[in-house]
Amino acid sequence: MKIGEKIKRLRTEKVMTQTELAGNVITRNMLSCIENGTAQPSLATLKHIAAKLNVPAGYLLADGDDEFIYLKLAEISNIKNAYTSGNYKICRDMCINASFERDDEVNLIFSECSLALAIEYFNIGMLRRAVSYFDEAIELSEQTIYKTNHIRAVASAYFRYMRRISATLSSDIIDENETEIFSAMSDNFSRYALSFDTLEDGNPEIAEHFVSGLDENLHYVLHINAKRDMLREDYEEAYQKLYKILINPHKIQEPLMYFVFSDLEICCKERKDFKGAYEYSNNKIEVLQKLLTDN
Repeated sequence: MKIGEKIKRLRTEKVMTQTELAGNVITRNMLSCIENGTAQPSLATLKHIAAKLNVPAGYLLADGDDEFIYLKLAEISNIKNAYTSGNYKICRDMCINASFERDDEVNLIFSECSLALAIEYFNIGMLRRAVSYFDEAIELSEQTIYKTNHIRAVASAYFRYMRRISATLSSDIIDENETEIFSAMSDNFSRYALSFDTLEDGNPEIAEHFVSGLDENLHYVLHINAKRDMLREDYEEAYQKLYKILINPHKIQEPLMYFVFSDLEICCKERKDFKGAYEYSNNKIEVLQKLLTDN
């Protein structure tokens, strides 16, 4: 693509008139001639046009593959800054709207952003949206040469957890039961989710292994230990651990609260505290309705 054609395309994409792009540096007629290929811009004019179009001057001169390099250089620093600052929604939007074809590096960043957003939505109980972002992260992780096993593994751990809330909260891309999980061990919630999963399946020894080394006062560990107490039919001790989670000053994930209320209901029934069981049952239903709402 010739310089003039490239300038016209960029100007049109940015919905700029020739007068706006020309500014006070060149005339509109001169810009028209440059775009039509009947005139060549001087270096000063080229720098002015490039600045107004927010692209490197080198991009306007580049041919073929070089165009990709210049376009990426103009945007990748902003994409990286958004990611390292934790602005995952903004970073994701930048990846989607990039003016260049996404490469392995950008797809990796895109995938990590989708994973982070999935976890954010999971934490606040917007599970339908979390499922969508987990699947997006997995799909993007397959479009890069970089190692992304941890993305599939973490997503799988969350999917296993959500599956116990509702079978509808499943991946459209992977079978979470057949996905390698050990790459998720660096994520505390994933370790808890996998421990929870194995404990529910009747494997307390494996469950203990997943959370070994974590602080015993961490609400994840408290919940696992409470469930182990329940397996031993020590409902009083289990109740105390579960109640300790409720009075924790830190924000607890909504899906975790669903299971805590469920287990508190069971403990109250076993302790003949039917009023408490009724109250926790209502709390459980209220949380479940929120978790399964399409949002």
